[in-house]
Amino acid sequence: MKIIFVDAENIGLKELEKIDAAIVDKVCVFSRVEKIKQTCEKLLYLCLSDYPEGANQADFHIIANLSRTLASLSRKELNLITFQLFTNDENLISAFEFQCTLLGGNCEAIRTKSDVVVPISAKTAPKAVPKTAPKTAPKAVPKTAPKAVPKTAPKTVPKAVQTAEQKIYNSLKKPTELGPLQGKLGLSKQTFTKAVNSLVKEDKIERSTESKKKWVQSR
Repeated sequence: MKIIFVDAENIGLKELEKIDAAIVDKVCVFSRVEKIKQTCEKLLYLCLSDYPEGANQADFHIIANLSRTLASLSRKELNLITFQLFTNDENLISAFEFQCTLLGGNCEAIRTKSDVVVPISAKTAPKAVPKTAPKTAPKAVPKTAPKAVPKTAPKTVPKAVQTAEQKIYNSLKKPTELGPLQGKLGLSKQTFTKAVNSLVKEDKIERSTESKKKWVQSR
């Protein structure tokens, strides 16, 4: 089963109509546009528009509904559900993935726009540098004894800088909540989320048995 969150203010009506949802899936559409509300009625989608006008208000409402849903489900129910987000807003995607990771939900972000990769054509290829005739060797200069160079003290080698993954992994020797850990390590939300997702995929950390809000190094 899927619980689908649609940032309709970002992707628009045409992309909303392309969503292929099963009858058992729950689709929550966030928009204040009347045409989108009418479309949701036809498609039997739940349209949520009870939020104030203004920048990022729909985003705040999406994360609030996601958090409330995640908190209301058991561990067994979370394993059976995939939370999908349709948007092209990278900041919203980062916040969505962070909440799912924090509370143990399986999530998937679906972008309706793809990046355009411009191939390198022959016109843009660098020009060949013409070869020049080799210069004649200079006349040999009589060697003189090299001057003694005073020895200097060896430079100290700086310690290796830890990556975000290493910092998080080393901090999870005992069960710890991820929310406070982000601020303690001084990492941005986007960097912290990517690092946590990487550690989970590599089975280096796992959810603690004592609390689903806490994580610990995998045994």
